[in-house]
Amino acid sequence: MPAADEVDQWLRTADIAAASAETNTLSKLDIAETDTLMLFYSDTPEGRFCAERLQVFYESRLRETSLERIGKLGYGAAHFTSGLKALVDAAIRKVHRAREQGMLTVFCATGGFKAEIAFLNLMGALLEIEVVYIHELHRELVRLPRLPLTWDAEFVARHKDFFRWIDAEPRNSAEVESWLRSRPELRPLVEDGGDGNTYLSAAGNLLYKVAEERLSLGPRAVWPSPDPKPPQEKNHVSKVEHHRPTGWERFVERLCAIDCVASVRYDPQALGARVHVIDGAMGIIGVCFGDPGKGLPLRVETTARDEAQTELVAGYLQALK
Repeated sequence: MPAADEVDQWLRTADIAAASAETNTLSKLDIAETDTLMLFYSDTPEGRFCAERLQVFYESRLRETSLERIGKLGYGAAHFTSGLKALVDAAIRKVHRAREQGMLTVFCATGGFKAEIAFLNLMGALLEIEVVYIHELHRELVRLPRLPLTWDAEFVARHKDFFRWIDAEPRNSAEVESWLRSRPELRPLVEDGGDGNTYLSAAGNLLYKVAEERLSLGPRAVWPSPDPKPPQEKNHVSKVEHHRPTGWERFVERLCAIDCVASVRYDPQALGARVHVIDGAMGIIGVCFGDPGKGLPLRVETTARDEAQTELVAGYLQALK
């Protein structure tokens, strides 16, 4: 590998869309100075080197950057399950902390280990977290939207005693068998470790950790009630003189046509990320239409009346073009 300072210097003037998959993805994501970046890296010298270079590049551009090594996530197949478990555990911890701090999580699925990225995609779907990705031949960011999936997290709640018991420490296979005889539905979620113990499989660990997080969130957010005004009465943008990127009229009309939108108006205070929550309790969302830094800042007032509802609407607005 090259010298670290040479790479750091090269990145400062490189085309970030061509430099790496990570910089390419983040350049299209409109990250702002108020955002936090967590870089997971594999348990390999190359993974650590690349993650450290990315941290140096972004640490002056964002509020916070940090690294986390995923133990046993490497090139060999011997520790494949352990690596997947470590990735899931680390991601869940960061998602939980972000939610406690009122932050919205986005997964950038750009890693080279395809099976592990597939697990992050599944985790995003189950926890309603947006996953973004860009292929080296793509110009546009691919967004895998937060999916309102219905799944049986209560399965984990019903067997919480077993999951916590087997996850606490290595358990002798004979002891595990005594549980499984009366709960055969748990068999697909465990595997023999070859050391006399039986463990949660990678799938079992994912189900357990994701369900615990899902159940801690309370009831799923529902789409807000409609605003009774016709779309044309919601549009307060055209009455104000300001810079207007090409296509702004159609975009504003599209916003006003959404049932839960109460009003759309020009507001320079709405500048920031392309879509961001301004006031979750009052359902107010900032939307910037156009190129980053030159876009039309819009204040979108909705009928949402809590953080979860507002984030649900914001996720929908993210996909509008």
